[in-house]
Amino acid sequence: MKPRLFALFLFGIAVLAHAGPPSVSVTDARVRLLPGDLPLAGYFVMTSQATEPLRLVGAESPAFGMVMLHQSLEENGVARMVDTDAVDLAPGQSVSFAPGGYHLMLMDGKQTLHLGDQVPITLRFSDAETVAVPFEVVGARAE
Repeated sequence: MKPRLFALFLFGIAVLAHAGPPSVSVTDARVRLLPGDLPLAGYFVMTSQATEPLRLVGAESPAFGMVMLHQSLEENGVARMVDTDAVDLAPGQSVSFAPGGYHLMLMDGKQTLHLGDQVPITLRFSDAETVAVPFEVVGARAE
């Protein structure tokens, strides 16, 4: 085997050996379907399985032109939504993305969605880890 090819082979083995299970698990992943062209919301629970802190920094999906991290806040009796640059997750901690709190704002849908469909969404973390998750499309009244 040529030295350059052998080096690439060894590099590939090292990468595969380093790649283990994701350092975060995601459960209860769902997208709440709304009528018309309204932005949709994505909800889920993520739990750290890492020994170091994690930072969720974004998400993307081929089904949407834009996916943003948002948080609903209430200040002085007024509810509002704000963009969030990141969501921190301590080792062993769970964070719920749920109505009234953190959520994914899904805009510019590229396809018609129906109840029960699965939508692929990839979560991006600051350490360059990504986790691809199928989100189930649920009704507007679903929590």
